[in-house]
Amino acid sequence: MEFTHWKRRLQDHLERMGFDLRIERLAMQDILKLEATHGAFLFFPITINLYERMGWQMVAIESHHPDSVDDLFAEAQVQSLFQMTMMTFEEEEREFILGFYSNTGRYLTDTLSLTGQLVRIIEEEWNAGEPLRIATFESFPGLFVAPSFAHQTYAFAAVEDDWQVFVGRTGRPASDYRLDGTVLAPHRVPEGELFTRIPLTVPLHQFEDVRKQLQSEQQEVQTFLTQAMATIQAYDPSFGFAWRGTVTFFHGIPVNPFAQRLWLDDGQKRFRIMQQGSRRILAIGDTAPEAIERLDQAVGAGEPDGTPVSAVGQLLLGIWKQFESDETTYLTEVTCEGISRQQVENRIRNALARQEAIEWIVQAQNSNDSCRFAGLTITFPHRPPGVVQIKRADDVTGSG
Repeated sequence: MEFTHWKRRLQDHLERMGFDLRIERLAMQDILKLEATHGAFLFFPITINLYERMGWQMVAIESHHPDSVDDLFAEAQVQSLFQMTMMTFEEEEREFILGFYSNTGRYLTDTLSLTGQLVRIIEEEWNAGEPLRIATFESFPGLFVAPSFAHQTYAFAAVEDDWQVFVGRTGRPASDYRLDGTVLAPHRVPEGELFTRIPLTVPLHQFEDVRKQLQSEQQEVQTFLTQAMATIQAYDPSFGFAWRGTVTFFHGIPVNPFAQRLWLDDGQKRFRIMQQGSRRILAIGDTAPEAIERLDQAVGAGEPDGTPVSAVGQLLLGIWKQFESDETTYLTEVTCEGISRQQVENRIRNALARQEAIEWIVQAQNSNDSCRFAGLTITFPHRPPGVVQIKRADDVTGSG
């Protein structure tokens, strides 16, 4: 397989800069692999892979520094080396050259090139100004971006006279984030991720338009998450919060949901709110208002028999991770000692709204569990169904 001209020219340029190169051509992958050392510039050897991906001329660098060399120092040296190499390389050939530091997933750019300006804007708008990095199983990525607010990987490429945006087909693993946006973290891009072209294009030199597109994309996703959260919390103020010791719930359903605004293969958008554990779709729509309306209908509807799940039922069904709304299937009997059932209901409901923590007393696989919550001691089977016993906690006095 022929190797593109820029790889050979960059190889020659590195040799003129005084690098000692051991060259390997991986023809099946169309990769030029360079094992490089330089007595003046580097304190450790590096591996440079030259390849093309989604229109980018990629320079992937892996350092082989010893443990005695600090990782941040090694990264800074590689970054300086890349910048110096680009500044002395032919200007017309470095516009779409993109560096990638494999050790930490950081992208390296010639700051004066179109590529450098694009990456800088992505960092400013989607990465809080921090250096752009990506965690990936892919050995040879292109310009992949996994912003913390989104549910798909984005890819950027120069297509003819435009910046073209692509999205990954697999989406973010649901375990990486929550509906309320408090536990979001960039996800790891799977190896061989397939990217779909979407109708987001901006002329190459129109960087203010790029900035506006990135802002709009982020705002649309985050607005949808906020609307979904507010819709459900209008019915249950305890919804969407992680506690110590259990999960939250709504109408007896343990809450570990995720709301997604996805780009589909055909360039259309899909808005959906799903229950994480079961992949149960709570609401879906082609537009945000449509999805929010259906979510409102779903969570605002009464129980099938017209009887809402009690606060005791919501608490225990949440702990047991049961998805059905009929609490009588699981709570065969609820006995209250020294306190009325209505007082118990009020206490638990208010404690949930305050996001109080559950204090576990006993958790036994083959017997009863016992915990303190809302000033109550609650005893119940480790697995449903069974009898629930509730009494005031020893250190709590007064009525609910």
